Amino acid sequence: MTHSGVSKKAQIDQSVSIGPYSVIEDDVTIGAHTRIGSHVIIRNGTLIGRGNVISAGAQIGVDPQDYHFEGERSRCIVGDKNVIREYATVSRATGEGNETVIGNNNFIMTYVHVAHNIKIGDNVVISSIAQLGGYVEIGDHANIGGHAGIHQFCRVGQYAMLGAKSYLSKDLPPYLLASGNSARVCCLNTTGLLRSSFQWEEIEEIKNILRIVYYSNNNLTECMQILEQRSSRYSREFLEFIKTSKRGILLKENTT
Repeated sequence: MTHSGVSKKAQIDQSVSIGPYSVIEDDVTIGAHTRIGSHVIIRNGTLIGRGNVISAGAQIGVDPQDYHFEGERSRCIVGDKNVIREYATVSRATGEGNETVIGNNNFIMTYVHVAHNIKIGDNVVISSIAQLGGYVEIGDHANIGGHAGIHQFCRVGQYAMLGAKSYLSKDLPPYLLASGNSARVCCLNTTGLLRSSFQWEEIEEIKNILRIVYYSNNNLTECMQILEQRSSRYSREFLEFIKTSKRGILLKENTT
């Protein structure tokens, strides 16, 4: 089938299917067995891997909604086996040579906005109408609820969950569940961990970390010192997340 909106300069595997009225620009690469729905727009600077499903009306690699963007060459990279549903938007990056990156096996639902310079890991679920600001980072296996908003530069740790209609303005550490506007930590994301085949021994260790940071009378510095003395990988991961936070981590009472 001939598609007048598909550039002959684009590198598209012959197994790719493309719906009617879609537009694919020159500097685009699309891997094998990817399915593109109708009315999809894929802009210059986009690299899409294998086995993805991109539904009707989605726009991938669009210019950043960022005052700092001046038309420089940047990238939007989408890995393998992602599902990007109707009317989702994914911006390419601000800054020469920079990248917006979506990993593998992610499910991005309708009307989600993935802004410029975002990094999304693997096996992430982002529910409908969630809005992710620029430079946000989402860890592997995280779950973002519908209508959620995430402030630019915030991070969501691996296996964490942000509830529906929540607003996140600080970093949500791994394995935890947060909700509310503004969001606060509620508890451990136990259901998510069990679905990901965590053992009860592991869950109990993470609960101990939760108690140290969120339910003790120690300040954050003292909590970090306690975590440094623990030998588990989860303590190390949690400690590293805190140390590398630029916006501060989300605490139980939404304080730093």
